[in-house]
Amino acid sequence: MEESNSLKVLEQCRISPSPCSLAPKSLPLTFLDLLWLTCPNVQHILFYNYTQPSAHFTHHVLPTIKHSLSLALSRFPFLSGHLSWPPHSNNPSITYTNTDSVAVTVAQSALNFRHHVADYARDALQFHSLVPHLPCSQTDSSVFSLQVTLFPNTGFSIGFAINHGVADGSTAHQFLSYWAEICKSDYCRSSKLPEPFYDRSVIRDPDGLEQIYLEDLKQFRGSLKSLRAREGSPFGGSSEDFVRETFVVTKTHVQRLEHWLSKLLQEKNMSKFYASTFVLVLAYALVCLVKARGEEMKKKVQIGFATGCRTRLGYPIPKTYFGNCIGVCWTRAMESESIRERDGFLWASEAIGTSISDLEHGVLRGAEKWVKNSVVVPDGESTERVMIAGTLKLNFYDVDFGFGRPRKSEVISNEKKGGISLSESRDDGGVEIGLALKKHAMAQFSSLFVNGLKALDELVSTHFM
Repeated sequence: MEESNSLKVLEQCRISPSPCSLAPKSLPLTFLDLLWLTCPNVQHILFYNYTQPSAHFTHHVLPTIKHSLSLALSRFPFLSGHLSWPPHSNNPSITYTNTDSVAVTVAQSALNFRHHVADYARDALQFHSLVPHLPCSQTDSSVFSLQVTLFPNTGFSIGFAINHGVADGSTAHQFLSYWAEICKSDYCRSSKLPEPFYDRSVIRDPDGLEQIYLEDLKQFRGSLKSLRAREGSPFGGSSEDFVRETFVVTKTHVQRLEHWLSKLLQEKNMSKFYASTFVLVLAYALVCLVKARGEEMKKKVQIGFATGCRTRLGYPIPKTYFGNCIGVCWTRAMESESIRERDGFLWASEAIGTSISDLEHGVLRGAEKWVKNSVVVPDGESTERVMIAGTLKLNFYDVDFGFGRPRKSEVISNEKKGGISLSESRDDGGVEIGLALKKHAMAQFSSLFVNGLKALDELVSTHFM
């Protein structure tokens, strides 16, 4: 949590799991966990409308949130534990004891709630006061922390930070859904709620990736704090000039992009390639980003995003598996200048679509280089990497604690790498794009994004209707 004159801390406490957990006391990290160990902690904020008086929130809502959290943690006790990697240990692990707990901050904000949940450009730094930090020493790091912030008479937010070396988005979504269900059902742990699956032996490692990754990460053994130091500032420099904005691509817009891609393919006499909603929206966002950043963008650009392994490893992985079960997919390095040209959307779509199609040849193909490449960028300073956070397969707008669906969902940790977040939109089944840029670049991006969709409407109505 960033200190702010507009934020008043009301309480700092710790919530322990209620008794009766059947989980083991420690878990080793698999190679799929080690892969994400160097990544920034995931920071996510869910905003909820709430117009009752502050006293009602303090005396009724807050106790409910705390008690249901304790009950939920009894099924997810490792979230209250620690990620440990002592100097004498070859392998890091996740541990918890009966005395472990989750740090919870309760705060009150004087800022405008409606401003925070809007889509237009807002001061990016203000969001960082709504998420907690994860304490980290040389040998231990907290796994999960929470902040509840009240905006009097308008709403509240639940901000959380989670160590990416412990859990992926699917695990985080599973926990939040479990917690929310308990909260809105008067603390009833229904048998319908799926139990997390902790057996790490389900993840097979025939290629010895664990040992390869441990060798690549050996500099961080007994020095977990240095992992966090690598993140740098959230905005890669001064934060005063950065704004955060959300852009929505509706289902109709997706259809327009599909038609536009078909037209470009016909012009070039090219064969069709894999072009899902994810591919189309990401390609369009990339074109706008490269154009908006102009000369600030490096000569080449490469897109990276997580890819689900639960259904791609050739053997079954339970949906409720606790931990990381995602790989990483990188496009080829694209010439920034070609992305700025008229056919840039075609080249971006082809690069992204082809990289996803190649997963059919093996989701772990090239995995031996993944950790090493997370530290060293290919082609040195000439290639800029843009990491995509989120997925269209997990809808955090469904996380209802009994106060209605979230008014807004914001992933802010992607700012540390200058990335983009993609998620399912709240209302129409479209896609939300979230990003933080310098003000002048955001103004350019917004203009390109909005005017580009308008131009597509005119183009499609002329050529396809």
